[in-house]
Amino acid sequence: MRMRAAVLWQPGAPIDVAEVELDEPRAGEVLVRIAASGVCASDLHVVDGDLPEPMPLVLGHEAAGIVEAAADDVARVRAGDHVVLSILPSCGDCRQCGRGRPQLCEVTGRWASAGTLADGTTRLAVDGSRVHHFNAVSSFAEYAVVPETCVVPIRADVPLDAACLIGCAALTGYGAVTRTAGVSAEDRVAVWGCGGVGLAIVQAARIVGAETIVAVDVRPEKLELALELGATAAVSAVDEDPVEAVMRQTEDGADFTFEALGTEATVRQAWSATAAGGETVVVGLLPKGSALTIDPWGFISEKSLRGCFLGSAKPAEDVPRLVDLYRAGELKLDELVSRRIGLADLNDAFARLRAGEVTRQVVVLDAAC
Repeated sequence: MRMRAAVLWQPGAPIDVAEVELDEPRAGEVLVRIAASGVCASDLHVVDGDLPEPMPLVLGHEAAGIVEAAADDVARVRAGDHVVLSILPSCGDCRQCGRGRPQLCEVTGRWASAGTLADGTTRLAVDGSRVHHFNAVSSFAEYAVVPETCVVPIRADVPLDAACLIGCAALTGYGAVTRTAGVSAEDRVAVWGCGGVGLAIVQAARIVGAETIVAVDVRPEKLELALELGATAAVSAVDEDPVEAVMRQTEDGADFTFEALGTEATVRQAWSATAAGGETVVVGLLPKGSALTIDPWGFISEKSLRGCFLGSAKPAEDVPRLVDLYRAGELKLDELVSRRIGLADLNDAFARLRAGEVTRQVVVLDAAC
């Protein structure tokens, strides 16, 4: 079939909305009509060349839609199901999957990083030349063929232009708090960066009952939204030293600090504001090959520095839970959306994201969904 999709031909080039050929799903694969797809910093990192990926490729990974068709051996979903897409395909058999870490699957990680699906080929092409997949999803397109383990069926009473945020921002933020860090009631939390992921961290900390939740950002409108969503204090990194401010608000340091921006400076700040015995969780994506320098003196007080990929999530369990939290009014998703746009607006959307002007932008591909 032919469809419209956002193709990146090379890093630094503008997004090209082109006619793309999409093959039918093969064994273990599902065809999804994309309703909406969030614009994430991970997509921007690829555009800017900070995250190396095989080119050309169709970007997009934070999405929701409706199943159009599935291969005969697919049991998880059927045509008509509403689904959230996940960038965590898993084999279920490798060492990491066996240890309960499907987000680190050794088998699917290899072919996903190669820009293919499981058989080592792609389902995308332009004028007969193959185009790569991004994280096995490629959702800046009218349709996507994805592995069965990338689709999670959800209840049909949730608008898909909100549900798409569960595929990455909400899943990452909620998982970072509940799975990666294991924040509990009465813990003191600080969050650097109030974009979509950072605000999901704020909300997750509120949901688990954290005693103190300090939000740090440079934009007043994002700090105001953080307070509306559950932060107990807001710190402007422009007006005051964020480390000193967080130390003051948390009484000598946070038990858990979350860095959701992906810069060396903010990781250092989060580390410095972490209490003795506490943990700094780096959720933001730093450019590959960059260096990080922190004061190692913190190790003597048993502070920990920890990485996080998609919130250590288990999508089959976490996505339906987040959908239910949204329907119950506990998880706010609509409030995170700064703009709803079309495919043709993607280049402007990336410019706004670079400038830090938006929380989350959503590409609406099928308004009827």
